[in-house]
Amino acid sequence: MAIYATNDDYRAYNNLAAEADLPGNVTSLLRAASLAVRMYTSVCVYLVDDGDLPVEQSVRDAFRDATCAHATALNKLGIDPDKGGAVDVSVKASKSISGASFSYSTVEQENAAQVRQQVATGIAPSARQILDAAGLNSTGPWRAG
Repeated sequence: MAIYATNDDYRAYNNLAAEADLPGNVTSLLRAASLAVRMYTSVCVYLVDDGDLPVEQSVRDAFRDATCAHATALNKLGIDPDKGGAVDVSVKASKSISGASFSYSTVEQENAAQVRQQVATGIAPSARQILDAAGLNSTGPWRAG
């Protein structure tokens, strides 16, 4: 399977200054994100090269950016693809620090859990928007010629 983004792409997408700023599991994040992008675009028609990478630069760019967006979401949500698909969608209901405490509403908890589940098992909303904007979705029209 093709990996649609490199460590350098991830670093540029996230404005990271150095290699040390990359997540330790960036390769796994990019691999999982590439698979999510591939699954989301599975009914799209586009030319690929011998390495299964899109030939057209605009498609390649959209795949790269969507891969970086999804990998970033996985990382920020603490979803580790190396855990074999195990996803903890629980969200902390309260927190206390130095005597101050915070609690979250049930709606916020449910929304956060839904987003975690969506990113863990599908594709991040930001990645979907990139692909949709590029016309790379399953609902777009087919144009001849």
